[in-house]
Amino acid sequence: MKSKTRILFIGGTKRGYLTLKALLESGANVVGIISLVQDKHEFERYEDSIRDLAGRFNVPHQQTRRIQDREYEELIAERLKPDVAIVVGCRFLIPKSIYSLPPLGTIAIHDSFLPKYRGFAPLNWAILNGEKQTGVTAFFIAEGMDTGDIVSQRTVPIGPDDTAPAVHERVCQETVTLVLEICSSLDRGSIPRLPQKHDQATYTCSRHPEDGLIDWERDTACIYNRIRALAYPYPGAFTYYQGRKLTVWSAATVRNPSVFTGRIPGKVVDISKSEGYADVLTGDGVLRVFEVQREDGPRQPASEVLNSVRDQLGLKISDLLQRIDLLEKALAKVPDVQYFESKK
Repeated sequence: MKSKTRILFIGGTKRGYLTLKALLESGANVVGIISLVQDKHEFERYEDSIRDLAGRFNVPHQQTRRIQDREYEELIAERLKPDVAIVVGCRFLIPKSIYSLPPLGTIAIHDSFLPKYRGFAPLNWAILNGEKQTGVTAFFIAEGMDTGDIVSQRTVPIGPDDTAPAVHERVCQETVTLVLEICSSLDRGSIPRLPQKHDQATYTCSRHPEDGLIDWERDTACIYNRIRALAYPYPGAFTYYQGRKLTVWSAATVRNPSVFTGRIPGKVVDISKSEGYADVLTGDGVLRVFEVQREDGPRQPASEVLNSVRDQLGLKISDLLQRIDLLEKALAKVPDVQYFESKK
């Protein structure tokens, strides 16, 4: 039976696609879909899948990178006329002129237990920080970043060896369940609103692929968390080997490792050809590296790339000096260019 609440769906990414699919298959009255274009660096893309869903269920569909112009105000207010908007997989602030249009408000899904971890990449930051759980929060969009009243929340556990994609699968499942429950509440005319405790709020900053650089002088847990938090399809934690970038895709901590009183963080100290790993010194212990990838190369067992206890990971002073020398030589070949200030 089709629900009575008129829903506008706004979103993208895998989580948005799975949520929209569940809504449509459950009989939710989705009156319009605004699909959001994903970032260029993302490997898994869902724009086509969302478009196919819209066609299959005969729902009006538009695709955009951002919602910020008058075209969408007119589309929503005059043509679609939703009672509520649901936003899943959106990475920018939706303007008030848009989120205030539905009379019941606009409900967004954030992958943290608000008010903790407001902002960018909360799931990745939770693993980077060694958290034991994160969450999924449905909240009403208001002015400010992730500050609106909470509709409902669910906790999501993070195991000590969980990677970001593994946790993301749980987040996706909980998101679908949460949104379906909210739609049932909307049909019954009872939707809770719980103000956030703003004095307990924490924030995250945006992350970029270059932020995945491994500092081997940090403690083992910190490095391991970085690798877990950035596992494929995320950009990956990386280091340098022989002056070239080397991505570390999988690793493990070592229980009761040998104690090194002569410690050089980043130094390879053990290699297992049979099991494919290389043990690397950290600031306080040993990290066992299993799978790596050179620039423009395939993924390989670490023991096929790091095959000597003389190997060192990370940029050395000699590598930096060589890079500076190459840069200076390249600049020396650039012809002088004179710039003139134009007269006003």
